[in-house]
Amino acid sequence: MGVIRKLDPHLVNQIAAGEVIERPASVVKELIENALDAEASRLEIDVEEGGRKLIRVTDDGVGMEAEDLALAVASHATSKLLTSDDLDHITTFGFRGEALPSIGSVSQMTVTTRRAEAVEGHSVRVEGGCIEPVRVAGAAPGTSIEVRNLFYSIPARRKFLKADATELGHIVDVVARTALAYPQVAIRLRHNGRLVHDLPHGQSLRDRVSTFYGRDMAESLIEIRHDSAGCGLWGLIAAPSQTRTSTRWQFLYINGRYIRDRSLLHAVREAYRGLVEINRQPVVFLFLTVPHDAVDVNVHPTKIEVRLRHAQQVYHEVLTTLREKLLGTDLTPHVGQNLASPGGYAADGEAGGGDREQRIRQSLADFLRAPPAGSNQSRFAYSPPSRGTGASLGSPSPAGETLRRPADTQWPDREPPAGQSAPGSAADRDTAAPVARAFQLHNTYLVAETEDGMIIVDQHALHERVLYEELRARLSAGPLESQRLLIPAVVDVTETEMAFLNQHREALARLGVEFEAFGSRSVGVQAFPSMLGQRAQPERVLRDLLDWMAENPVQPAVEDLLDELLHRMACRAAVKAGDVLSQDEMQALLSHRGGDQPSATCPHGRPTSLMLTRDEIERSFKRNYPTSRPTEDETIPF
Repeated sequence: MGVIRKLDPHLVNQIAAGEVIERPASVVKELIENALDAEASRLEIDVEEGGRKLIRVTDDGVGMEAEDLALAVASHATSKLLTSDDLDHITTFGFRGEALPSIGSVSQMTVTTRRAEAVEGHSVRVEGGCIEPVRVAGAAPGTSIEVRNLFYSIPARRKFLKADATELGHIVDVVARTALAYPQVAIRLRHNGRLVHDLPHGQSLRDRVSTFYGRDMAESLIEIRHDSAGCGLWGLIAAPSQTRTSTRWQFLYINGRYIRDRSLLHAVREAYRGLVEINRQPVVFLFLTVPHDAVDVNVHPTKIEVRLRHAQQVYHEVLTTLREKLLGTDLTPHVGQNLASPGGYAADGEAGGGDREQRIRQSLADFLRAPPAGSNQSRFAYSPPSRGTGASLGSPSPAGETLRRPADTQWPDREPPAGQSAPGSAADRDTAAPVARAFQLHNTYLVAETEDGMIIVDQHALHERVLYEELRARLSAGPLESQRLLIPAVVDVTETEMAFLNQHREALARLGVEFEAFGSRSVGVQAFPSMLGQRAQPERVLRDLLDWMAENPVQPAVEDLLDELLHRMACRAAVKAGDVLSQDEMQALLSHRGGDQPSATCPHGRPTSLMLTRDEIERSFKRNYPTSRPTEDETIPF
C-alpha cells in the first residue's frame, strides 16, 4: 500500500497559517490589508490581552454580499485575480486567498459585512477551520472581522507568544507602518478598552512620524521628492546627526506596500557614506512608485519581500536622490539641537563654531561627489569633543566644552599653556610614572617608550575596558551609586520599548539608572551612575540599549541585559578618538595596562594596544645593534 496521501484541507490551512500567521500582529496585518483593499477610509482596531483573547478590525469599506462572504473564508478564493496574467500587475495587498482561511483554521473567527446599498448584512463564523452557514445579521456598511482565542487549537504555538505588552508592541508596529503609508485613512487602536492611538484622516507623513516616533525626530526630518521615467520617490530622511544602531528605523514602501529589500537598504547606507559613523544607521521614510508590472510581490506569503524588474535603476534613483539632497542641505546642527548620533556634534558646544563645522561638512560633500571608495572615509571622520586637560579621567566634562573637530593630520605647532609642560618635556619625564615620554598621535593613539621598545595604545579602547571592569567590579559589590540629573534626559519610546523598560526597571536600578514615564510615549532618565559623570550621555545609552533589544530575537536574561548595559555605559563614557589628553591623563590611562584586570582588548574584542619591541624596530630599519647599549667611546653604525 502506498505511503503518500493527500493532506486533509484543514491540515493544509493550518500549515499555511504557520507561514502567514506568526503572532497576533500577523492577524492585524492581514485584516488591515483586506480593509485597505476594500477602499476603507476608517479603521477601528480592538485588541484584548495582546491579541490572544480578541482581535477585531472594523472598516467602512465596500463590504460583501452573502455569496461572496461564503467564498471569502474558503481556501484560494479571491476577487483580485482572474488569470495568471494578473500576477504580472498586482495592484492590491491580497491576492492569494489564504489569509482568512488560515486565520479561521487557528481561531474562532466571525466575519460580519454589509454593502452600502444593501438592506441587511450577513455574517459567517469559522471555528478551527469549520465553516458555519452564512446568516443574516445587522451591520453597518463595511466589514467587521472578529478573531477570538488565537491558536486555541494549537497549544504549542500559543505558549510561544510573548507577554501582552510585547505582542501589543508588535501590533503597534504594524499599525504604524500602515499609518505612515496611508495618512488619508483614519485609524483608532484600543487595547483592553484603553485608547492607544487615535489618528484622524488627512494628517501629513510628518504628523504620523511624530505620533509614533517622537516630535524631535519628526521635526528634524528632511523632505525629498524626485520623479523620473519609471520611478517616483518621495519621503522624509533624517540628517546624519540622527542615526540609530539598527535598520528597523528605515521604512521602505513600494506602491504603498511596506517591504524589506537588501539592495535598497544598501542604497540608503551608500547615500549616507562618510556622513555617519560606522555601524550607525540612518533614519528614512521612503516611498517609491514603480509600474505594477515592474515589481513581483509573489515571492513570499507575507509579501514583504519583492523582486524588482529594473532593480539597478531603482537602486540608482534612491542613491542619487538621497545623496543630492544631503549635498544640497545645510547639515550644520544648531546649538542645543538634540543629536542622537555619535557621528554628530555635541549638543552643548560653544557658540561661534558654525563656520568651522560647515567647512567640515563641505569636506564631506566634496567626498560624496567622488565615486564610492570606502578606503577614503577616514580622511573626513568626525572626532568627539575635547574633554579638557584635567588629570582625572573619571571627572565630569567641564561646562561649555567645545564642539568636536576633526583629528589633526599633523602635529600642532603650538606652545603649551602657561604652567604646563609640553608632552615629553623634561618636567614630565621627571614626574610622570610609570611610563615616560608619552604623547598623542592624531589625538587618538597614545605612544610611549617602554623598557623593551614602544607601545601604541588606542585611548578609547583601553579606557572603555578600564571603565567596564570598574563598573562590573562595583556592581558585584552591590547596586551602583546613582546621581540625580538636574534636568531629566528625555527619550521617545514605542509601546514595546516602554514595556521593556518597565519589565526591567529593577535591573536598571541596580546599575544606578532611574527613569519615569513622561506620558505614554517618552521616558525621562532621572538618575545615572555617579562614577560616569557627564560623559555617558544617558539618553544615548538608553536609546542604544532599546535598539539592541529590538534586534535581539530572544528576550535577554537579566544578567545579559546588565552586561550589555555595562558595555554601552563604558563605551559612551570613555574618552573618544579626537579627545585631547594632558600628560597626566595619558599617564593615568597607561598605568591601567598590565594590572590585575584584563586590558588586552576592549569589551567588544578590539585590541587596546600594539607593542613594538626594540628588536622588531631595529630589524625593520635593518640596523645591527649590539645586545648592550654602546659606551661613550663606541659609535653606532649607520
